[in-house]
Amino acid sequence: MLSQNFKAMQRIIIGFLLFLLFSCQKEKITIGTNVFETFYLENAGASMRLLVEGNTASHTFLIIVHGGPGTGSFVYDTQYISQNIENKYAVVFWDQRNAGASQGNSNGNNLNLPQMTDDLKKVIELIKYRYGQNSSVFILGHSFGGLLTASFMTTDQNQSMVKGWIMVDGSHNYPLNDTLTRLMLLKVGQQQIDSNKHVSDWQLIISYCNAHPGNFTLKESDQLENYAEKAETYIPEVNQFNLIAAMEAISIEDDLPITSILFNYLYSGNAGFNAALAKTQFSSLLYKVVTPTLLLYGEYDFICPKELGEDILNRITAAEKKMVISPVSGHNLMFQDEVLFCNEVNDFIAKYR
Repeated sequence: MLSQNFKAMQRIIIGFLLFLLFSCQKEKITIGTNVFETFYLENAGASMRLLVEGNTASHTFLIIVHGGPGTGSFVYDTQYISQNIENKYAVVFWDQRNAGASQGNSNGNNLNLPQMTDDLKKVIELIKYRYGQNSSVFILGHSFGGLLTASFMTTDQNQSMVKGWIMVDGSHNYPLNDTLTRLMLLKVGQQQIDSNKHVSDWQLIISYCNAHPGNFTLKESDQLENYAEKAETYIPEVNQFNLIAAMEAISIEDDLPITSILFNYLYSGNAGFNAALAKTQFSSLLYKVVTPTLLLYGEYDFICPKELGEDILNRITAAEKKMVISPVSGHNLMFQDEVLFCNEVNDFIAKYR
């Protein structure tokens, strides 16, 4: 009886191992011009969602490093980007830990910038493992993604893993960011009042800025960002874009797990590491960056003013660097000036891939 049970158990174990073997072999890794693949990166307690779309046959990949923390990458997956970038290259929509449709535990101890920097390194390694070590990789940081990509580019020899660094309305220095936001609110606010536009709204903002001159607490920083977000809507030259509405629409359209997206957003947005981020800066380390760099900023971005891009431009030692300002954008240039965004990104990738 024992012998029969042992042999039966052997057959079960062998069958299970064969199942695992052939299941792994059947994983879909497609090299083509119109690819749509979703898979997950497991790292330090997090299961992070990656969606690869577009032309993987180009062996060129643009990794979107989204803002937040906690928002997710799915909102960047627009029809215009699909038609004007993904036809040439592959775009990787990566949901960071505790963001978007990513899974895993809350990982409070692992929700920090060094760990997320390691996550980005693992994303690049995974892309090259799946699609070929000869793949050309570019990283694009937006908003908080700017801080994360700045951390990546100035850590160890990480920048050697990528062909180019793209910043779109990104922040690499939060204390400087707050100072620039306050100054821009004061300057533009007074101009708008002098033009008799949204006078009461701007007076409220200016009053707050005058009462909070510097050395900002996290609460003050959050309030400045809140006013910066509102200020953009008061400028008639800006192509208005509602990020939250876009997130809601795309999550429903693509049948994404809305509950997970909401909980991730709320958890990351209120996590303790935000206090540390508020004091984080990479300006002093930017001299290390020798990789080609493209900086795209909105003329009316109060959240991450264009002077942040100028600080990067002046500090990196890359021989090949370029900064472009959109006259009709605020904080979401890739949505508010789609033609400029896609043209500049495509030209940059074509030149350095």
